[in-house]
Amino acid sequence: MIIPRPRELAVLGGSVAFHPDLVRLAPQDASLGEEGYRLEVGPSGIELTAGGRAGRFYGLQTLAQYGAAVPYGTIEDRPRFGWRGVMLDVARHFMPKAFVLRLIDLLAEHKLNVLHLHLTDDQGWRLEIERYPRLTEIGARRGGSPAPGEAREFYTREDVREIVAYAAERFVTVVPEIEMPGHAQAAIAAYPELGNEPSRRLPVWSEWGISEHVFNLEESTIRFCQDVLDEVVELFPGPYIHVGGDECPPVEWERSPRALRRLAELGLSGPSQACGWFVGRMAEHLSGHGRRLICWDEPDRESPPGTTVMVWLDEHAGGDRTDIILAPHTRTYLDYYPSDAPGQPPAQPGVVTLADAYAFTPDPGVRGVQCQIWTEYMPTPEQVEYMAFPRLCAFAEVAWGSPRDYPDFLRRLDPHLARLSAQGVHVGPLIP
Repeated sequence: MIIPRPRELAVLGGSVAFHPDLVRLAPQDASLGEEGYRLEVGPSGIELTAGGRAGRFYGLQTLAQYGAAVPYGTIEDRPRFGWRGVMLDVARHFMPKAFVLRLIDLLAEHKLNVLHLHLTDDQGWRLEIERYPRLTEIGARRGGSPAPGEAREFYTREDVREIVAYAAERFVTVVPEIEMPGHAQAAIAAYPELGNEPSRRLPVWSEWGISEHVFNLEESTIRFCQDVLDEVVELFPGPYIHVGGDECPPVEWERSPRALRRLAELGLSGPSQACGWFVGRMAEHLSGHGRRLICWDEPDRESPPGTTVMVWLDEHAGGDRTDIILAPHTRTYLDYYPSDAPGQPPAQPGVVTLADAYAFTPDPGVRGVQCQIWTEYMPTPEQVEYMAFPRLCAFAEVAWGSPRDYPDFLRRLDPHLARLSAQGVHVGPLIP
């Protein structure tokens, strides 16, 4: 029933009743690592030794998943990857704060330790920025301003502080993503001077796909993005800030005399180099705050030195890059259909089955792995849960580093899904 299953387990005959108050806490053992733990269960009770506070938390999670009776034996366990993430897209469809908190609980239950929030895109800007209020006044809603009394669709600064603190108590780091220089139409709708045709008034985009409307290359726009990141850094204390940097069509730069003059001033050979330059400016700025930039991998853009790359087009790291996070769409995109059976709710074209997710074999030595929940076709929390589970359970075992044989996983999955359903989680169909 343990998801993810402990990687080192010796079970003897007999069991002991579990209650958190009856667990003896041994002194910390640094050799286990910050997230590692050891459980020794016998006739005299349960002793938990942890490498750090996170390891103690995960050890208690394991005991709770066994239920009332914990079998005699020894478990010594630690994760394979330090970054075990889930990305939730709240830009395409806004997800209420209460659901974000609920998702954090589910991440912690599955020993996942990063919640990556995709906060901005062409279809919505979901983070309050004090210096630029129109980002949420205009950019947080497709089709115009909200009607009187209608719920807002963005997170206030107080919301973010609550989310970050709630996650930290469960050893989950919240990583914000502010997309740039592409996927920026919602921001340009709020502040047209950020676009390549400042006199044009764009709406927040109501379609899916990739908008050709991207930030211009002026120094004033660079300062705008840096101002935004200054507030983001204040709200999110973790070491990483994600800026997207992907799917940035150069069409507007190619036909804009102002952009072409700017490229010449910067000594760039053409529009194809502009995205990398833009991301590099943000990496330099974040470095001044003691933070590290993350960007999505793009085949036609060199990532600036000192950045962490999130690889989504390939299942492997490639080359000698080690500071990467593997997030391949063929294994980790939970917005793809879970099977090719007819009659399923709308989803992104493509199939990632439960078996596909479980068979993901990340390269050793990478910083971590992450699964993605893009929400173009998931307007409600219930639909997010339906698409995420049970595939997120398979990903959790991959991320912890404990997948063994698939039939054994399926055997343990049934009671685990029953427990999730009892918690009120809207679990999708189990399609082995």
